[in-house]
Amino acid sequence: MDNIDSESLVVSPVKRKDGTYSLRLCINQGQLTVGMLKTVMDTMAKFNLTSLRATTGQRMNLEGIPEAKLSEVVASLGIAVEKAPPGLSVCSGAGICIYGVQKTRAMGDKILALVKENGPYPFKVKSGVSGCKMACGLSFIRDIGLVGAPKGWDVYFGGAATRNAGVGIQLGKNVSEDEALSLIGKALVYYRENGRKRERTSGTIKRLGADALLAAVK
Repeated sequence: MDNIDSESLVVSPVKRKDGTYSLRLCINQGQLTVGMLKTVMDTMAKFNLTSLRATTGQRMNLEGIPEAKLSEVVASLGIAVEKAPPGLSVCSGAGICIYGVQKTRAMGDKILALVKENGPYPFKVKSGVSGCKMACGLSFIRDIGLVGAPKGWDVYFGGAATRNAGVGIQLGKNVSEDEALSLIGKALVYYRENGRKRERTSGTIKRLGADALLAAVK
């Protein structure tokens, strides 16, 4: 890999119970470029790190970093941020997956931008974008869920994968991309203004009722 230029990464440190740290690689939609891979592999070799694991949120965690070496490892990889960007799960979508009926990757970027634009929120907001109703992007149980349909997008809000798991409230069916983004933007504002501290979207909807949400996005 000597002919490959290294690329800097953004990482978020997470302290573990055993006193070591993991560095969450803040990559977009699970994509690592060859330059990023070179940076990670060179760092692992330099500091004798042995564990790089994929997360359920389509990120990567570099694990087992001693606290005394944390700043050096961060400097080797790139720069650190206190908090990772909002979670986003995106399937392959149309054009790649044989089952996909809508393209997902560009839509995923637009959803992420919308979430950042309308924050901050009472608590974390996770999104899922799926190209078909098989929902490999976990869209039904995310705070924001988009599911590809033959004529557009089905839009869900307030899903949960916690101990009180449940499917989100459907805000729209077979809507256009612009309509989907508009619905999600209104729902995010509703959550921002009505959610309690550390209350997820599902908790806000359970407390105030689905009708209140649906009225807010009309």
